[in-house]
Amino acid sequence: MMEKKKLRRADFVFSVILLAFSLFILGNTFTMPMKDSWGGVMNVWYVSPALLPLIVSAALIILGVALLLYSIRSGGARDFIANIRKRTRGISAANVRFLAVLLALASFVYLNIPRVDFFLCIVWFLLYCIVVFYFDEATLLVKLSWFYLGGNLLLLLLFITAIDQPISRAFPYGIDVLLLLLIIAFWLYTRLVVRADRRLVARLRTTVIVSVAVPLILVPIFKFGLLVPLPHEGGIIGIMSLIRYALR
Repeated sequence: MMEKKKLRRADFVFSVILLAFSLFILGNTFTMPMKDSWGGVMNVWYVSPALLPLIVSAALIILGVALLLYSIRSGGARDFIANIRKRTRGISAANVRFLAVLLALASFVYLNIPRVDFFLCIVWFLLYCIVVFYFDEATLLVKLSWFYLGGNLLLLLLFITAIDQPISRAFPYGIDVLLLLLIIAFWLYTRLVVRADRRLVARLRTTVIVSVAVPLILVPIFKFGLLVPLPHEGGIIGIMSLIRYALR
């Protein structure tokens, strides 16, 4: 029989998975019509195909939240985090760097490029990569990697639950604004962490300049010079287009 501490830890993990799955169902449910007209006949909401998955996903969310709160109160969440930290301390510095590279590339290629403004994707990617490797501080690498992972998990949650769709309908560049805020938050957090080290503060300043300057040069060259269609053209590239046409 699983000992009590491991059981509470498993409760926490399962509740998070259950909530993510439930939110995914709920997000897809909202893409179904609640009422519509077929052949001149208006169907009401209680015969909508969205009704059953809406009820099921809402019930699963309630159960997931209840299990999550119980696992937090019983120490499952605390034990899970402590266990992750213990395992992380056992990973060699080389493996930590490998995982950081894997995290950066996977989130850049598979998560952000197809869905968010290409300019912001490059800034987000470069800012993280340059900071964690140019600074060459093992403790800083772990802290900033957790922050970067958290930001990308937030974006992933929005995409898999389709919450990004109503946000984009209400404001076409809503996800771009969110990533811009994440970039600013990452910079501020890094600035806070290294504030006592003048050498690292100077390196952070250089990092920000390079992270912005590189896409600021490359994106216009590919977009307007070589006429290469970019993966996702959002708010920043839209502003670049407006400036270009205004200067013609």
